[in-house]
Amino acid sequence: MTGDTARSNPRLFVTYARGDRDLVDRLAAGLQRLGHEVWLDKRLSVGQEWWAEILNQIRLSEAIVVALSPGLLESPASAAERGYAVQLGKVLLPVCLRPVRNELLPPDLAPLQIVDYCTPGPEAAFELADALAHLPASPALPDPQPKPPAIPVSYMSGLSAQVHAPSLTLDQQLAVIAKLEAALKKPTERDAALELLQSLQSREDLYHTPGAQIETVLAEQNAQQEKPRGRGQESGNADAAADNGNAVPANWYADPYHRHQLRWFDRVWTDWACDGSRVVKDPIRR
Repeated sequence: MTGDTARSNPRLFVTYARGDRDLVDRLAAGLQRLGHEVWLDKRLSVGQEWWAEILNQIRLSEAIVVALSPGLLESPASAAERGYAVQLGKVLLPVCLRPVRNELLPPDLAPLQIVDYCTPGPEAAFELADALAHLPASPALPDPQPKPPAIPVSYMSGLSAQVHAPSLTLDQQLAVIAKLEAALKKPTERDAALELLQSLQSREDLYHTPGAQIETVLAEQNAQQEKPRGRGQESGNADAAADNGNAVPANWYADPYHRHQLRWFDRVWTDWACDGSRVVKDPIRR
């Protein structure tokens, strides 16, 4: 009985933004508990050979789970993955991990029913299980198959190559750190930038000045995670939650920089801000 049930569940490919990795891991674990075979790209950078493997996994999967978030809307890799999946006739299932306004959804996702998984719990789990149970079957692969999309261009891949280069001069180390600091301000690149900073910090040929700079940057990031500033609206008070020792939920809160009505908080204050129904990207550091 168990084997028959496992075979009846579609094999799932999860496309997501790198900044949502923690939430995606939790989603993937839930999908696996429902008996699904799940595949997601866990690499920091994508080379041509690995991009070919990603496209192959899309072909092998029966449905594509789209981990929806503000960061996903900026992800060229996810857009390419979804576009290729649609050309192959794959079914898309958007699962919302972080709130996204309907008017900002791309054309391929706007008409689809979205599963709300922003607050995982029994109700969200039942909704997800029901959506998976009623997924229409994807047709056989077209013959001939569409031309595979080119590998998405991401400067993070280039930075990863620099961080792991055999040798780096002092100027090169300082230049990489400056670029990674800029990447920390972008929700879609923050986690990757932190990982690269930590890799750079562990290099044996790291100079004193870059090392001290990395320590300062990481300390600032840790401080921002420990306690956000500002008073929340709509979903509670970020300061009060932090003062009580509770985990502050990702949500819109009053902009502590007083440039907009609300600003998106997710462990740290992000560059996403909101005025009424209008969501804008306003970098914290200018």
